[in-house]
Amino acid sequence: MTPPDATSPTERWSRANGGIERRATPREPVLLPALLIEEGGRKRPCVILDRSEGGLRINLPGDEPAPETFCILDLVTGMGREVQVAWRRPPEVGVMTLRAYDLDQPQEGLGEALRKIRISVLG
Repeated sequence: MTPPDATSPTERWSRANGGIERRATPREPVLLPALLIEEGGRKRPCVILDRSEGGLRINLPGDEPAPETFCILDLVTGMGREVQVAWRRPPEVGVMTLRAYDLDQPQEGLGEALRKIRISVLG
């Protein structure tokens, strides 16, 4: 994905990028409780701080870094995402969405595993 040039009408203000937003899609500020789910099934609480079509910015408490790839389970919206780390500024991590799952619907494979975790967490 190529970012828009500095004269693009999609240019938006961004504190993190010298005042210029270079994302292809706008981000939306949110505060959503979530779970980081590692490949082995380990779950860690986190908070989604903002989201866009292409990724998320999360706050991950503690000193342990996030793995390079993992899943995020949004406990409010019911979305699951396979993600890859794009940047790290502890305690914040920026991730790029590789695949998204609507966990309100039956899924297959990883999506179904995330759906079952959501059901077990929310009751």
